[in-house]
Amino acid sequence: MSTRLRLSKKTSDALNILSIKLDLRRNIICRIAVGRSLAEKITVENLKPEDSSGTELNRYTITGEQDELYRALINQHEKKKLNDFEYFSKYLRNHIERGVGLLLKEYNRINSPIDFLVGLFDEKEKRSMQKDLFNSSSC
Repeated sequence: MSTRLRLSKKTSDALNILSIKLDLRRNIICRIAVGRSLAEKITVENLKPEDSSGTELNRYTITGEQDELYRALINQHEKKKLNDFEYFSKYLRNHIERGVGLLLKEYNRINSPIDFLVGLFDEKEKRSMQKDLFNSSSC
């Protein structure tokens, strides 16, 4: 069973920025990032992080006692049963990589910790963010 994963330098830097701006521990941001990534319909199967020279995270620190729940959610999202190595070392890592990037982009657009955190749970704001992200990526 894999117990550690290493993020890319870019994601580690973004994670540190979000941690400072939101005054949250990095593991909490990783959990939010996984949820944010799972909200996207596109798989992370083909996501290839630039490197593995960033922060190393412990499995329990990321998923806590909810590891099986995270695994079930990722299996459901990917529409296949993943073995332990695939789940943790590839898919969970890739969801963190994508999710942290999305969160930083959304935070930079809002630039307010309170509005950002409230917006994570506000459906109207969520749709607005998705529309803005879609429009900015198609330019």
